[in-house]
Amino acid sequence: MNLLQSLRRSGQSIWLDGFERSWVSSGQLQQAIEEDGLKGTRSNFDALNLAIQGHEYDRDFNTLAQQGMSRSARSDYEYLLVRDLQLAADRLKQVHAHTQGRDGYVQVDLPPDTLFEAETAIAAAQKIWRSVGWSNLLLRIPATRLMLPVIEQLLREGMNVNATLVFSLKVYNQVFDSYLRGLEKQIQLGKSVSNGVCFVSFAIDRWDAAINPFIADSETSFGMMQSRLLYEHYQSERQRSLPKGAKPLRLVWDCTDIPPKFAWHYIQALRVPETVMLLSPSTLEMYRKVSLLPTRLIDGESDEQIITSETEILSDEQIDQLVNEEMARSLNAYQQLLDTIEHKRASMVNCP
Repeated sequence: MNLLQSLRRSGQSIWLDGFERSWVSSGQLQQAIEEDGLKGTRSNFDALNLAIQGHEYDRDFNTLAQQGMSRSARSDYEYLLVRDLQLAADRLKQVHAHTQGRDGYVQVDLPPDTLFEAETAIAAAQKIWRSVGWSNLLLRIPATRLMLPVIEQLLREGMNVNATLVFSLKVYNQVFDSYLRGLEKQIQLGKSVSNGVCFVSFAIDRWDAAINPFIADSETSFGMMQSRLLYEHYQSERQRSLPKGAKPLRLVWDCTDIPPKFAWHYIQALRVPETVMLLSPSTLEMYRKVSLLPTRLIDGESDEQIITSETEILSDEQIDQLVNEEMARSLNAYQQLLDTIEHKRASMVNCP
């Protein structure tokens, strides 16, 4: 039994960040589902960008050109993305059914330039939801002041949402309230509340980027401590009344930007049941080879004292800075992807 299988047995779900077409077509995704217990995945701009720079999507670009469907880099991106999401959602449908909708999701980010106006974001979400057409699609929406009403609206419409860029307990509670209101609206409309689901993602490395990562003489980082505090709050708040049949809101530990060789401490600290751990393909591959599950969590006396008495809380200004940095990073990655697609389109047209 490897570490990933052990995490599964402890009640934690492992999701993969950054799949692309070859991961599905080669059978790697199916293998990870069957052998490692992988329960979800995510399409991201960087992984797709690298894959398009190769030849994995050349047939798609040829098809678009021959059928006269290629109109712009953005429309080509949407075509490729929808196909990828449909293929991955199909592979994960059995996981989704077996877990009764708790897992088995394929995540996708909305185009970052649609996230500055509520109406634009809602339209983009509705478009991709209809285009993909699978109930195990999960829309990643940043929990910014502008997007919190969008999260509520999408949940009202029965879509699945993963609220991202959550860096405080205050915002976590705002997302929880949005989820409750979305469920209540569905009840008012006579709809089932068992269809939609809400997750909340915490980017551990972003917390660590804001504060000196590791406490002196400790293997505990600021991000780990904040995650533990949020989990304790989640545990105490989980008794809040949800409508009958509604799925509980779940926490996602986003460890994708943590280098694999440093991921061990995070994995052992965040190994808690009923949560999701989002890992990069390189981290997933590294821990396929590890057979021993660490037994030490954040339970040492010194660490508990740090957690309860010395943990800094990010100021509103620090949180705003983190959110702005992440939004800018996403915009840059998306634009680089569009530039790669434009270059590929031009090279395919010029091929004899």
